[in-house]
Amino acid sequence: MTRLVEDMLLLARLDAERDPEGAPVDLAALAVDALADAHAAGPDHTWHLDLGAEIADDALSAPDHLVLGDDHQLRQVLANLLSNARVHTPAGSTVTVRLRALQGRVEVRVADNGPGLPESLLPHLFDRFSRGDAARTAGTGSTGLGLSIVAAVVAAHGGTVGVDGTPGATSFTVSLPAA
Repeated sequence: MTRLVEDMLLLARLDAERDPEGAPVDLAALAVDALADAHAAGPDHTWHLDLGAEIADDALSAPDHLVLGDDHQLRQVLANLLSNARVHTPAGSTVTVRLRALQGRVEVRVADNGPGLPESLLPHLFDRFSRGDAARTAGTGSTGLGLSIVAAVVAAHGGTVGVDGTPGATSFTVSLPAA
């Protein structure tokens, strides 16, 4: 019940168009933390992190993954996406978080090799209280608010979120303005 109330309060604040905090947030650091938490919660899954490091002049250099925003809210975005990947894929599935700096934006993609999303769910996926297969989510304590929070937080930060529900290659892509 506490989680439901907290989620509803966050959505109400975002609905009121209160701007999130504007401090620099390192999405790479958030991804490392979120993956560590996801691994602890789902040790039966394989978790990968791809920070988009590239070889340049014989030196390893990682792109800048800084955005301006609210650290707590952006942590919740990653936590919700990784939790969904864990809950909605079978044991042994692989989940990858990939970060890329692209022309003034930072892109975070959470992809899994699970069963995909029912096409009938896609138009309502980011709606409040939208839930997948009730048989698979009944025991998880899901409020059906996770993806609506993802969409609202990302929008409040000037970003976009999209989904590709292809079986074996499901991915959620968040794009945020770079700091």
